[in-house]
Amino acid sequence: MIIYEALPQPLTLTGILYYISLPDYLVFNSMSFSNGANRDTELQVIVYQYWNTDEVVAEIEAEHNQINGTPTTLTINLYHSKWSFHNGYEPFYTTTINYD
Repeated sequence: MIIYEALPQPLTLTGILYYISLPDYLVFNSMSFSNGANRDTELQVIVYQYWNTDEVVAEIEAEHNQINGTPTTLTINLYHSKWSFHNGYEPFYTTTINYD
């Protein structure tokens, strides 16, 4: 009788390599509201690397402000996936930064 081992080893290795190749985050939605002197911006972000949320938020803030300029307020919503956003789940982390 021959007993075969399960085949997930190559699949597991492929999954790990795919996960490692993902960026730390992906901004997939940006909304900016302007009224007179105020500009409020809200970002929806998928986070693939979860181990340092504060550092990821600081990177998102710096990149956004360098590309788009500094708004009056910047709200960053972090999600585990686009699916969770599209299916009405709340972000796992939200922060609002005021630049007044």
